[in-house]
Amino acid sequence: MDISVIGASGGCGREVVTRLVSGGVLGRRELLQLVGGNPQSSRPSYLHGLRADLQDAYAENIPEIDVTDDADEIVGDIVVMAAGATFPTDSAKAGGLQSRDDLARANHALFEHFAAAVARNRKGNPPVVIVLSNPVELGVHVFCRHLPREYVLGMGAFSDSQRFRWEIASQLGVVRQRVHASMAGEHGLGMVPLWSTVRIHGLQPDELAATIARLRDGTVSADFPARLAAEHAALMAQMMADPIDGPVRALARVARLPPDLRVALKPFPVHYSQAKTISATATATVELVTALCEGRAVEICAQYQHRGELGIHGPIGNRLILEGAVRRVVPGDDLSDEELALLQACGVRCRSKIREWSHD
Repeated sequence: MDISVIGASGGCGREVVTRLVSGGVLGRRELLQLVGGNPQSSRPSYLHGLRADLQDAYAENIPEIDVTDDADEIVGDIVVMAAGATFPTDSAKAGGLQSRDDLARANHALFEHFAAAVARNRKGNPPVVIVLSNPVELGVHVFCRHLPREYVLGMGAFSDSQRFRWEIASQLGVVRQRVHASMAGEHGLGMVPLWSTVRIHGLQPDELAATIARLRDGTVSADFPARLAAEHAALMAQMMADPIDGPVRALARVARLPPDLRVALKPFPVHYSQAKTISATATATVELVTALCEGRAVEICAQYQHRGELGIHGPIGNRLILEGAVRRVVPGDDLSDEELALLQACGVRCRSKIREWSHD
């Protein structure tokens, strides 16, 4: 299995590359390709330096490493799309890129550039593309215009689901491996917590129901979007008013909220603390890449281009059966009516945004 990382010189791309090497995901005869994420880059030597640094650090256990700035040379069986603009980390100077609309305008052409190149050069043998760059839904939409949808995944819902499991596990004082949970919908303020999917190993149904009720602290699915929007507005106001200590106070504020709200809100103070969410995103990406490399059938949650499944249209996060590529969407028989309605409404909003962003 060969892997290409587009945007390997960026913070998240470099972390993904480093973890792929340090974790031994690829064998010595396999290829890790470092792809420049900016077609007009003035730093072509950076990736050559990164390759040399990785070779010095992991000389005994390192795959073949290739470097290119040419999108037409991408050869990976798995392509990680990590290039593109992101929000500034200084909340006091966030005027340049303030919204996902801004990111869409900044990154749309980049998505098109790389999607067209991959499709051009991999006809009949498409790679699996994992989109990290935001808006992840737009990235999935653009790549699906050029590649079969079964080969395009968005990392947003996958990493959100991993965080959801962790937030539940940490509150209960158990390891994350004991918790199954899915966070679907749109990455960011449009996510949909699927509490109906929560399972905690060792708990009987009545114990599980009581535990979930305690974790949710009186919140219900239908009210989640409004409460999330209100909490987000208060959180951002707090950080804008105090750019130095605001993120620390915001993290403390988020820690008092139910797990689903923590998943959606914690990345904001983490980002504006200037730590960003690189480690969490890279770790989740490597977990997904590892599952793809192993080829085993697993249930995941990721952004996927729906075409009517569960009454959903558009590239939102949902539960999928993955086996080398997407085999099917998990039926929603176990979801509540409120959760299914939120997912369907999310699909409508997402399609409307994408029409605006891509002028389709």
